[in-house]
Amino acid sequence: MSETAAGRPIRPVILAGGAGTRLWPLSTASRPKHLLPLVGDASLFEQTLARFGEGFAPPVIVANRAQEAELRPLLPVGARLILEPVKRDSAAAIALAVVASHDAELLLIVPSDHHIADSAAFHQAIGLARAGAEAGRIVTFGVEPTYAATGFGYIAAPGSGAVRPVAAFVEKPPLDRAEAMIAAGGHYWNAGIFLASRQVWREELECHAPAILSAARAALESGDSVDETAFARSPSLSIDYAVMEHSPLVSVVPVSMGWSDVGSWAAVFDASAKDRDGNVSVGEVLAIDSPRNMIRSDGPRIVAIGVEDLAIVASGDSVLVMRLSEAQRVRDAADWAASRDG
Repeated sequence: MSETAAGRPIRPVILAGGAGTRLWPLSTASRPKHLLPLVGDASLFEQTLARFGEGFAPPVIVANRAQEAELRPLLPVGARLILEPVKRDSAAAIALAVVASHDAELLLIVPSDHHIADSAAFHQAIGLARAGAEAGRIVTFGVEPTYAATGFGYIAAPGSGAVRPVAAFVEKPPLDRAEAMIAAGGHYWNAGIFLASRQVWREELECHAPAILSAARAALESGDSVDETAFARSPSLSIDYAVMEHSPLVSVVPVSMGWSDVGSWAAVFDASAKDRDGNVSVGEVLAIDSPRNMIRSDGPRIVAIGVEDLAIVASGDSVLVMRLSEAQRVRDAADWAASRDG
């Protein structure tokens, strides 16, 4: 991979602490989204690892301590697994990786639970981002939007060039604002992927989130094991809130790479291969006169007759049935199920 082979090594930092409750009932706290084969046969975590072979330093994975047994057998040679004893959001997870790394490295922060259909385009964007990172910038990856999404944050960067300064980060917008941003151009989906040197990460955390960096240093003072008492003192903030929205060093590389956050059953449907009727079917499923459905079962047979545009998901002792257009409301169902389970 010539784009990443020259210069300082790039070490992927894979964030694997989420649960993905919007994919209930398949994804739960005990069976998190990144460990599931949601798009294709491999889990999202395995797909993420596969993007970083030759030309990259072995990855650092920051994950929930409860997931160690599932994650450790999947790790490549040389990988480091940092286990969070408590959840403190992405800024604290990144701070742990920064403390555990070396100044000579560029750190590429990536979520473990996203889908990228075009790995070649992703690697090309990494090559473009490298120059900015080598020059002391934090380069975020802005996905070229394909529709006016209201479920993603946006990056406003109206300039030109392969890597350009970020004007602002925009929270998940209402539909009218999303449509206006798409029409105006110069706005990109925030994929939560960032490249910068370890030194810049450390300095920007020190400047904008010193309590988070201090907690990470104290938590790793004794070595590989994360001290729970020290780490629990860290504020719980996303890296966007803690650093990106305040740092003057942020640039963006726009990229079109078939990206999806796989954050809802509608997103799983969009990212998956479909049969001739436009259905995505996993498990023992029969669809009769039923086009454009997402039907998945890890147990009972599902037969759909004369329905369309639905998500039907059976997992364990729960079944979800909804219009795909209602996918953002699944968290309500997950919360209800959790309250029933005690």
